[in-house]
Amino acid sequence: MEESYVTSTTRPNRDTFTGLIPRRPHPTLRINLSPPPNAIAREIVVACRPRARRLSNRIAGRICHEVAAFGDPRVHDLIEEALGEAVALFIDAMAGAPVRGTTVADIYQRLGNREGRAGHNLDAMRAAHHIATQESWRELSKIAEELDLPVAAVGYLAEALLDYQHQLLEHAMRGFAEPAPPADPRFQLFASLIGAVPTTDLAALAERAGWTTTDRVAVAVVPGEPVSADLTAPTARLITGRSEDATILIGPASELHPRATAIAAATDRPVAVTWEVRLADTHHAVRWGQRALALVAEQVIRPAEDGVVWCAQHQSELCLYADPKLRRFADEQLLAPLLDETPKRRLALAETMLVWLRTRPSAPAVAELLAVHEQTVRHRLKRIKELFGDRLSDPAETVGLLAALESTTPRWRREIAC
Repeated sequence: MEESYVTSTTRPNRDTFTGLIPRRPHPTLRINLSPPPNAIAREIVVACRPRARRLSNRIAGRICHEVAAFGDPRVHDLIEEALGEAVALFIDAMAGAPVRGTTVADIYQRLGNREGRAGHNLDAMRAAHHIATQESWRELSKIAEELDLPVAAVGYLAEALLDYQHQLLEHAMRGFAEPAPPADPRFQLFASLIGAVPTTDLAALAERAGWTTTDRVAVAVVPGEPVSADLTAPTARLITGRSEDATILIGPASELHPRATAIAAATDRPVAVTWEVRLADTHHAVRWGQRALALVAEQVIRPAEDGVVWCAQHQSELCLYADPKLRRFADEQLLAPLLDETPKRRLALAETMLVWLRTRPSAPAVAELLAVHEQTVRHRLKRIKELFGDRLSDPAETVGLLAALESTTPRWRREIAC
């Protein structure tokens, strides 16, 4: 019997794949997937279905890793949803099931629209679809080989897949071309304040956003998932938004401090609050707040009893750790004699050296502070003097050693704990 891969449509003016009526005739926006012969279709479906989820996850992983525009973790779930639906729909079509694809078309249009609003070009979408086609055909080729499919069926699969991917890209491009709604002026103001979008007239932007400007503002940074709306609701003097997996609040200290304290109490998360800065320096304050939270995570500084990290109280640490990579490199140069010791021994010597350099107390006093035996301290101090020699009597050297120990000892302590 002659094989046929063509099915008829019941309504010529309606897209048989998406169920949408095109605004104008356009062949590339019509998706017609007709199944291969029933016997082969059943074999393909039986082989494909168990692999569908792994395939869509593998494609999503490659896209998010290899295409920079899709590297944002927040879009990963949408990509996985789109690919999961698209793979399932293709398998259903191969099985001869009646498919319309409205959901898939909508998801791909949303993805395209998101890319357009983000200011990306079409290269990212094309690269993503190339990866999807490559991985899908690789999987179908394995299945065809395993099932020993006839040449006609393999050829059909290749043509159907390429056509399907092409038309999915068309839906994404349709969404990409949709006009974006007018930007929210408060969002524009927030983006300008944190330095994400440059502006030449901050005052005019603040006026359009209805924000009561002030010469100086403080910044609060809350790490992790979004905070409940009632705690982060903006006001006439308070701007709020999200950046780099953190909630950021900007406004005068008189209004910001009570809000930060309330958030810390309600969420049990550390909230970094900076001192007031000039409006033009807001983006620097955001960076200081984020750095303060990183130092809390590294156990270098601790929040106050109210859960707030008052950055003004930790300016010296923020300066000391302004460049973590450079700081670590410099510390390891200064403390090089300790690096040849075993991790536990190195930490014990560092803790003893740190206490001793601060005030040069006697061995019994050091032993009491460290809660160890006095003789243990004497052995440690002897080893420290063997390692560092005359550097311990040079004031300029001891200042650097003390700073390096204060910076490095908490990290060594964490490494031992792990």
